[in-house]
Amino acid sequence: MESALRVLHVVEKMDPGGEEEMVMQLYRNIDHSIIQFDFLTTETGAFDDEIRSLGGYVYRLSSKKEEGRFQYKRAIKEFFKGHRFYLVMHAHLNLWSSDALKAAKRVGIPVRIAHGYQTSYHDHFFDRMLTTYHRLKLSTSATNYFASTSEAANWLCKEKADQAELIRSAIEPEKSYYSQLLREKMRDRLQVREKDFVIGHVGSFVSQKNHLYLLELFIGFRRKIPQSKLVLIGEGPLQQQIEQKIIDYHLEDSVILLKNDRQREYWLQAFDVMVYPSVYEGLPTTFIEAQSAGVPILVSDVVSKEVDIGSELVHFLPLDQKSSWLSQMNHIYHSKVRNPVSPETFKLHGYHVKQLVPKLEKRYLLLRDEGIIESMK
Repeated sequence: MESALRVLHVVEKMDPGGEEEMVMQLYRNIDHSIIQFDFLTTETGAFDDEIRSLGGYVYRLSSKKEEGRFQYKRAIKEFFKGHRFYLVMHAHLNLWSSDALKAAKRVGIPVRIAHGYQTSYHDHFFDRMLTTYHRLKLSTSATNYFASTSEAANWLCKEKADQAELIRSAIEPEKSYYSQLLREKMRDRLQVREKDFVIGHVGSFVSQKNHLYLLELFIGFRRKIPQSKLVLIGEGPLQQQIEQKIIDYHLEDSVILLKNDRQREYWLQAFDVMVYPSVYEGLPTTFIEAQSAGVPILVSDVVSKEVDIGSELVHFLPLDQKSSWLSQMNHIYHSKVRNPVSPETFKLHGYHVKQLVPKLEKRYLLLRDEGIIESMK
């Protein structure tokens, strides 16, 4: 019997949330007798033990932050010299995948997929220079492009955007579908009252997520609706700064901080609205899961319109108009509407993991065969 194709996924760390969550959704549902996933990471992740239990390997390199950029590049070169047997690698670091892709190319790994999720980085001169540099390096190292949205494809590979394949941030909507019983249980765990209006946000504490703006919105909203609570789920480099702001604004009794654990889809049940004033964004699985749970979502208008699967739950708002955000939050508070989206709707729009898995299995196998043939020329 032919052994399973081992696909090497290159990520930062395998924690709940974002693209890593989507990869785990795929891994749990994929046929492991046909395809196995292995992971190259730079940090220990919450999913590492589960990955091993499913038959995958987790390799860990020191990160750029720990060792510096040049040491990281040296380490990744050495890694691929010792693991040149992989036929398919799938990198999920956006433009920062270029170092891994280049190292994989040097040792002859035939299929090298660059997967894009973001639509921008900070618009500073240095960032623009880095973006141009990594995009050029990516274009000479990747054999294939995947992207979560058409905007992410355009940002990742520009002139080659039409060659990118759209891979939706698929979920298992049955797991996050609205449950009144689960809502009551999760609100009890948060120690919030039934009359409290709970605003939720799931995301790392990084500048991209714009937590300071979110706190300012919350302060403005509490002036009208004092029984409101803000739940922030995540970790990150700016967490201490945000915690200090919470103290400065005297919000300790109104803001709840939680780690991003594997119960994220359950916490969504407790929310009355989710608010994302992101400076830039990809297509987080949280946005998709929220629609399954019937939670209205306010997002900045830089977010791809593809996040809306026709649920009428997603509202796109400009960052330069705080009054629009407050008005929409107030409208949701008074309407108290809960309209969960059925699993069938997710299938219709291509966001159900059961649809994506067989397509991706076939795609990996076809790319492997094409890669082998190309390498023999």
